[in-house]
Amino acid sequence: MVGVGLLTRYLVGRVLLGVLAVSLLLVGLYTLIELVRETRALGDGYGLPQMLWYLAQTTPRRLYDIFPFAALIGALMGLGTLASGNELVAMRAAGFDRRQVALRALFAIALCLLVLVILSETAIPRLESQARAEREAARSGQVYQGQFGSLWLRDGPRVIRIGYSAWLTDDQLEFGDLLVYELGADMLLERVLTADRARHDGVSWQLEQVERWQVGQGAGREFLAVADLSSGLSPELFAATVARPRLLPTADLLDMLDFLARNELDQLPYQRALWARIVYPLNVLVMVLVGLPFVFRGSRQQGQGLRLFAGVGLGLLVFVLVRLFEGLAAIMPIPVWLTSMLPALVISAGLLLVVRRS
Repeated sequence: MVGVGLLTRYLVGRVLLGVLAVSLLLVGLYTLIELVRETRALGDGYGLPQMLWYLAQTTPRRLYDIFPFAALIGALMGLGTLASGNELVAMRAAGFDRRQVALRALFAIALCLLVLVILSETAIPRLESQARAEREAARSGQVYQGQFGSLWLRDGPRVIRIGYSAWLTDDQLEFGDLLVYELGADMLLERVLTADRARHDGVSWQLEQVERWQVGQGAGREFLAVADLSSGLSPELFAATVARPRLLPTADLLDMLDFLARNELDQLPYQRALWARIVYPLNVLVMVLVGLPFVFRGSRQQGQGLRLFAGVGLGLLVFVLVRLFEGLAAIMPIPVWLTSMLPALVISAGLLLVVRRS
């Protein structure tokens, strides 16, 4: 039993080492690409220190994005190194069959996923939204992030707090729970408005279910079904600051789905993001599992690289299939949960059938 425990720790450690090495490489390349892209936005207020701080804050999100590939390549590299040194053969002689090796490799990936999922529900969304808001604040001086994900905007003579921001498409953003302070030429408060919903078309705000208070002389309150307010804000500012559904934690996704349902708005982007988040660990494990058989096809160095390449290619094919099925929900009357889970379930069932027959 002691020998089995030592072998387990050794195997898990080699897989973790491979995943860590590939993760550092891919995150580094991804960050370098982002660095080149961000240099185009350098200017007054947004200099090199602000850019580097933005890249540092968004690094965890890049790790989350590339981890499926890092897990696949890293696991196959770690096991491939053992196979090329005939260490897998020695493990099998010690009582480890292929199934046990695969389970321990998946256990190593599951440990990484546990840490990553916790980060994706806590630190990553907060850092991402904070980084975007701080970048736009440095570039334009018109937007600041408040507590609980709210946004504060300076729009001419108005200061606006946005409680909810819903990203439906690149060209369609929906806002909720607005509080607007209108200032006079002397910078004194003249009016206060609240609105349940709002849209911004690039030149004006369209508010719905508005309550307006007049301050000072002629003080009073009135209710309006709709109201338009001129705006000097650009659509690009909102595109840069409003969090995409895939970047939100599960609790926020559920809140947004409730908000969209109550206001009879399109829930599909947030449904897809929710189910993609739920099946993310399963999809990563399936990608790795699909590539593992190529590691066990012989232990000689000759042809090992080609087999690993084939395993990585098959795993990436699974990733493409998952993305393809996710997109089907937008064009076919298929439940989002089914299109999200179907590829992993079908592939897992196929692998289980192959294992039982062998």
